[in-house]
Amino acid sequence: MTLTPRERLLSGSMLILLLVASSSELSLSPEEANQVLRRHRRANQVFEETKQGHLERECVEELCSKEEAREVFENDPETDYFYPKYLACWNTFSLKKKEDLVTCVHNIPDQCSPNPCHHIGTVRCEDKKGEFHCHCFTGWTGLRCENDVNECSKENGKCDHECSNSVGSYHCSCRDGYRLSDRHHCLDVDECVDVPGACGTAQCRNLLGYYECLCDAGYVYNNETKTCDDVDECESPVCEEQCVNTPGSFRCYCDGRQAKKLGQDLSSCKHIEPCLESNMKRNARSLYLGRMFSGVPVVKLRFRRLVQTGFTAEFDLRTYDTEGVIFFAGGHLNSSWIVLAIHHGRLELQLKYGAVSRVTRSGPLVNDGQWHRISVEEQGRSLVIKIDREAVMKIAVNGDLFTLKKGIHELNLTVGGVPFKEDGLLNKVNPRLDGCMKEWHWLTDEDTSIQETIRHNERMQCFSNEDHISFFPGHGFALFNHSHGDTKVLSVQLTVRPASTTGVLFALVRQDTVPFSISLSDYHSGSKQWAEYILVSFSNVIVASAAVQLCDSETHTVNVTVAGNSTTLEVDGQLGLTESVEDLEALDLSSSYSTFVGGIPDVSLVSMPVSAFYTGCMDVTVNGRLLDMDEAQHKHNDVRSHSCPLVGPHQ
Repeated sequence: MTLTPRERLLSGSMLILLLVASSSELSLSPEEANQVLRRHRRANQVFEETKQGHLERECVEELCSKEEAREVFENDPETDYFYPKYLACWNTFSLKKKEDLVTCVHNIPDQCSPNPCHHIGTVRCEDKKGEFHCHCFTGWTGLRCENDVNECSKENGKCDHECSNSVGSYHCSCRDGYRLSDRHHCLDVDECVDVPGACGTAQCRNLLGYYECLCDAGYVYNNETKTCDDVDECESPVCEEQCVNTPGSFRCYCDGRQAKKLGQDLSSCKHIEPCLESNMKRNARSLYLGRMFSGVPVVKLRFRRLVQTGFTAEFDLRTYDTEGVIFFAGGHLNSSWIVLAIHHGRLELQLKYGAVSRVTRSGPLVNDGQWHRISVEEQGRSLVIKIDREAVMKIAVNGDLFTLKKGIHELNLTVGGVPFKEDGLLNKVNPRLDGCMKEWHWLTDEDTSIQETIRHNERMQCFSNEDHISFFPGHGFALFNHSHGDTKVLSVQLTVRPASTTGVLFALVRQDTVPFSISLSDYHSGSKQWAEYILVSFSNVIVASAAVQLCDSETHTVNVTVAGNSTTLEVDGQLGLTESVEDLEALDLSSSYSTFVGGIPDVSLVSMPVSAFYTGCMDVTVNGRLLDMDEAQHKHNDVRSHSCPLVGPHQ
């Protein structure tokens, strides 16, 4: 085919352009080449017009030169970028595929098509005439907005607590107990207000960032049940002796029966010391007749004579007791014998000579606490009894007190009791005599063996000074099992002269419980106060009390009256305090109780506030009846029924 000159010129020009284009493409850097390969067509792209010419008119409708392209862009960078790619478009599509050529040429000058910026981090791409500029969202950086900014690395992102970086952003968070305010600041959450029932039944206290559930002392918070559970303090060694757990607390007990009481720290035990010293001085040449509560004689003697001898006895006697045996003399129960006793405060002689029996009472009162010289003498066929050398009885007898056995005249003599059961007496007499004897002579002889025995046994000796009132030595008690009559009112009157600030005065006991008690204590477990107290208790609950100093060597009167739910305490005429106790069960006066005076038996220490034995002098009257310790069902031998060593100014 023969080409015209114009066609040959165009073919040559295209060849030159292709060579130039090929040369320009080979001069692209790898990055530029890669960028070109990665670009995509941008939808809805519109060419901007320039003042110097129109790209479509100059370079699309016909092939333009670089200079012509320069007129369109008016700068070298874009022209240098555009023209090699422009030639490539012509080489690829030419005018035969004009639509594709137009698209190819249109996409060349826009540096943002296809978009070189990171699509997540970029707000927009700006064409910069051969370059591009990616405008980044906040939180992104880099040439193409491809790098996430770690806002938390600077000032913790201005977060109060925790800063958490995320792709293109960050967020602040607060620790437990706080809530986020204005994206950065943390405000305390008041869980006690915002969370209903946060602590259940416990007390809720809000704190910065958290809250706590509070329980009273002695309780611990249970996170599962949201309740306050009692702490069993007794699981740890908090008490020296016995520990009893109570709701919210605990109590320590010391065994008062071992002469111990609670210390000031409320956990240790200390020995009970007397607050006053009793005059415990004894007379070694005296004989105490009431040493044996069983009623058996304190002295037994047997006299033997080769010749018939008349009976004589002489001694000094001191007693406050109204009843009891002084001595027995004679053979056995069915032979001849005499018993000298006190009955209703006067001397009484019971005698039995063979088939003849007789009871005679005469003379003045001898139970006045004074020493009286008493003598009994056989004079012929008469017995003469004298008080302070004055004859008060002369009784005719027919027989001998001595019994003849194998040529020996024998006589048995017992002091402070009889050698047989008391029901063998002619007239019923309580044989127990709280009395003192000295300067005795039996059959005109002073028995030295008795003196020696007494000298080595203090319990057989009398106190040098005594008062007319029962004595409790700080160990032992008296027990009564009889009824006190009235089933509606209990009235107890105590006359006391304490020698200790702690001890049980009076108690009603049923099995292992102590439903009612009156006691001395130097501690009030209810008010937790240390002072000298009279306490009235139902079991271990104090229902009445009086803070009063009784350990002053004086005699004091304590009156307690119980009627239904009412309990009244008076000390020396002054009303005590009636304690306010809820749901207190009234004392059942119709029930059967054992009455204990001066102490309690081996019951649980928690049965009542005080368990110590009483030390001091005391008389007890219940519902108008004076309790005679000689009539008790049981009494410790060291408890004196009618004589007490004087204390204080009475010594």
